[in-house]
Amino acid sequence: MNQGYSIKQRIVLFLASFLGPVLLLIYGFTWKINWEGTDDLARAKKIRGKIVYAFWHSRLLGLCYAHRFRGVGIMVSKSFDGEWIARLVTRLGYRVYRGSATRDGAVGLLEMIRDLPEGDLALSVDGPKGPAEKVKSGVVSLASKGAFPIVPITIIAEKAWRLKSWDRFMVPKPFSTITVLRGPHIIMPPDITRENLEKYRSEIENAIAVLG
Repeated sequence: MNQGYSIKQRIVLFLASFLGPVLLLIYGFTWKINWEGTDDLARAKKIRGKIVYAFWHSRLLGLCYAHRFRGVGIMVSKSFDGEWIARLVTRLGYRVYRGSATRDGAVGLLEMIRDLPEGDLALSVDGPKGPAEKVKSGVVSLASKGAFPIVPITIIAEKAWRLKSWDRFMVPKPFSTITVLRGPHIIMPPDITRENLEKYRSEIENAIAVLG
């Protein structure tokens, strides 16, 4: 833990580590969750034994609850916000790699690529600061270097609040139905060239957008 954190920040980190996971589990328990796209997911996993989920940052809360305790690896920034998020999701069974698209991202991606024996991976492809619903190149590089299929994923909430944040973060309302949608997997060629990077980046962006 960074010793430079203030007392207020230390309190936030403590609450995120112990109270946050409990509150999310209780809150998420009120949701009814439907799943779509399971057939293609099974086919995608047969290719390399693991896949990379690609999703919008605004859907993080619902997806985090839905995939709890499955050992999914996610990248979290090295900022203070990233620190409390990392502590919370670790308690929910996620593997955490530290980095982002704007800070130490290459290091985080390299760790994810090297962690071959472990489970599936996931990236909020427009995070951590946007622009919203615009895929950054990191997920393309990760999938290409590891030869992992990319599975676009999102959630649709029957009733939800949208925060006034850069991504209009979605908070499904209690007792609402949320549907986890997974689109057809996308296969990246190994060691993708710079010339093809934009092509595949755009393909992933469109695939997530189609899901809603």
